[in-house]
Amino acid sequence: MSKKVLINAITVENGNLIPLLLKSREWQKNNVEVTIFANIYLKKRIDKLGIIKGYKFIELKNDKRFFTKLQFVIEAARRNIIALSYIKKLLANRFDVVYSISSVTDLTILPLVLKLIDKRIKWAIVFDNIVPLHDPGPKLIRLLGWTFFHLSTVIIRKADVVYAISDDLKNYLISHGINNKKVIVTGNAIESDVIKKVNRNNEFEYDAIYVGRINETKGIYEMLEVLKILVNKYDKFTLGIVGEGDKHTMDNFKLRIGKMNLRKNVKFLGYLDGTNKFRALKKAKTFWFLSFSEHESFGVALLEAASSGLPCFSYRLKPLVKIYKHSEVHMSPIHDYEDIAKNVLATFATGNFNNENGTRLLNKYSWDYVAQKERRAFSV
Repeated sequence: MSKKVLINAITVENGNLIPLLLKSREWQKNNVEVTIFANIYLKKRIDKLGIIKGYKFIELKNDKRFFTKLQFVIEAARRNIIALSYIKKLLANRFDVVYSISSVTDLTILPLVLKLIDKRIKWAIVFDNIVPLHDPGPKLIRLLGWTFFHLSTVIIRKADVVYAISDDLKNYLISHGINNKKVIVTGNAIESDVIKKVNRNNEFEYDAIYVGRINETKGIYEMLEVLKILVNKYDKFTLGIVGEGDKHTMDNFKLRIGKMNLRKNVKFLGYLDGTNKFRALKKAKTFWFLSFSEHESFGVALLEAASSGLPCFSYRLKPLVKIYKHSEVHMSPIHDYEDIAKNVLATFATGNFNNENGTRLLNKYSWDYVAQKERRAFSV
């Protein structure tokens, strides 16, 4: 008899869907019926990606688009109110598991209510990062994010199983009142199958590339300082940027680029996923990841770049040191962007833009493996 899983995705249409879809595909292979609860825009993205077939879909109607962080907070609250009107319909489907793809508050309220009404339902949730209070950014948005994060750590105590992507996050959960027996360390993964399909033939379009959110804690401004140093040596040096950010951050970032006379050296590639992302990645000579947040939990984009064979440069963050034990990534002291630039220049001096140690990581991190651990944990 198949098991039925409801995935609560009512606010994630702009996020990276690949991990969720790869896990869902693996569950389907093991006789799991997958239903996704989200708006129609997300369904269109899922169908365009073509990773999973035969899933069921419940549409959240009357949603609105958002373009800033504050708009997102308001819309997320609104969508949850709308979602609660679907409770009767959702309960009628007799789902065995409700799955939260993240521990953010906007994805935990509905599962909590379903769990409280029907105790037969198992609630599984992914915990993949900590939200700090004092990172850079608008103070109101930072305070709201921090407040909702701590609210969610209280809410998820009602979950049956919490998937932490690292031992550090597991220890954090336990120290904040989550039952040790509920927390399963699943690790994280990369799109290894897609990486293998895209060749890197040394026909480079970018001297460096960044993939991720356009956010201050990701070191975007220090990345420009590195770029400025490189441009002094190579005036046509090009940095490709894959990703998006809220309007306020994007406007400020582009303003800074203009003030530093780097417009001709920065190329915005927008949000890319799947094959398109790795095609852009493999057209670059190097990869930069200058996040300085104390709560950086894994750095998937960095692992993808190293596994794709790019020389990679980052700050020496505790979680990264645990992953890259064989010089797969060139690491510098946090905020020492001059050391980053020195290491990049040293690589360009050699003319060798291959990362053989990094490519050995390719088969170590599989979403199928993560999916299997998650499925076993919620007994599907």
